[in-house]
Amino acid sequence: MVTMSQYKDQKALKSVLKKFLDQSASPAERAAVNSWYEGLGKENQDVPALDQPDASHKLGRSIKMHLNRQILLSGKASPWLLCLKYAAVFLVLLGTGLFTYQKYHFPIKPEQEVTFKSTQHAAKEISLPDGSVVLLNVGSALTLAADFGTHERRVRLTGEAFFKIAKDKKKPFIIKSSVLTTTVLGTSFNINAYPDLDRIKIAVATGKVRVARKTAAGEEVLALGMTKDASLTFDKPTGAVNLKTEDASLLSSWKDNKLYLDNATLSEIAKQLERYYHLKVVFSRALDKGKRYTVRFNREPANRVMEILSLLTKAKFTYQTNQITIK
Repeated sequence: MVTMSQYKDQKALKSVLKKFLDQSASPAERAAVNSWYEGLGKENQDVPALDQPDASHKLGRSIKMHLNRQILLSGKASPWLLCLKYAAVFLVLLGTGLFTYQKYHFPIKPEQEVTFKSTQHAAKEISLPDGSVVLLNVGSALTLAADFGTHERRVRLTGEAFFKIAKDKKKPFIIKSSVLTTTVLGTSFNINAYPDLDRIKIAVATGKVRVARKTAAGEEVLALGMTKDASLTFDKPTGAVNLKTEDASLLSSWKDNKLYLDNATLSEIAKQLERYYHLKVVFSRALDKGKRYTVRFNREPANRVMEILSLLTKAKFTYQTNQITIK
C-alpha cells in the first residue's frame, strides 16, 4: 500500500497533494492521502517553527484566501474537504518554505534594484527595510531603486498594490506607476495600474498623497494633497483626470478577497474576472459598447456572480470548470 511517508522529497509531496486537490490522483495516491488525513492528531508531532513572529498569522491569512477562492468557484465546500485543504496547503507551504505572504529583510542600502513579483494566482505581502508594508495584488511587481532609503524611498509599480507607508519626513516615498508619480511621507493608499487597463486609479485610505504625471515639459501636478477617501482616475489614452470622493476601502477590497467592479466596461470586467478567479475569460470585444458598470460582491459563489452580471449588463456570463464565457 502506498503511504505518505514515501513522499519524503518535497516536490513529490507537493505533487501528490496538488493532484489530490485537482482530483487527478490515482486510487493509490488518494488512499495514501486519506489514510494520512485520518491519522492527523493521533500523535503529538512537533510542527517546525516559522521564522518570523507574525508568519503564522500571514500564513493563515494566505490559506484562508486560497480556500475562500475555491469555495467561490465551487459554490459549496465539504467540511471534510475544507479541513483537508487546510492541512494539505499548510504542509506544502511549510515543506517548501514558500507561502503567499513572505517577509523580506534588506540591507540599509541595497546595492542594486530589487524586484518582487506576485503570481497570477496569489497576492504577496512585502515588508520593506523602512518599515513600510506593500500588498501586491495578483500579476503585479514592485521594484526598489538601488539607492532606496538613502535620500528618498523610490519604487516602481506594475499592476496593483496597497501601500502602508512608514512615516519619514526627511525621505519621501515615491511610487512610479506608468506615467504617474505618487509621493507620500507616511500614509496608506491603493494604486491600480495594470498595463492592460486604460485607467490608472489611486485611492487614499489615510494620510495625504501627491500625484503628478510626466510630460514633455517636465512634471504636471494632478493632485497636491489627496486625503482620506479621495480618488484620482487617470485615463491613459486621453490624459483626462477625474478627482472625486468615494469609499477607498471598496477600491482595495481585493485585499479581503472581495470582488468590486468600479465603473468598468465589459472589457475591463473580463480582465478583472480573469485575475480574480484565475480563469480564462472568453470574450469578444465587439460586445463592449463603452457602457460602464459598478457592482460589489461579498464572496458570492461564481455562478451567482455570473447571474448578477448577466442581469446588470444584458450580456450572458457563464461559468464552467476552467473558463468564464461572455456572449
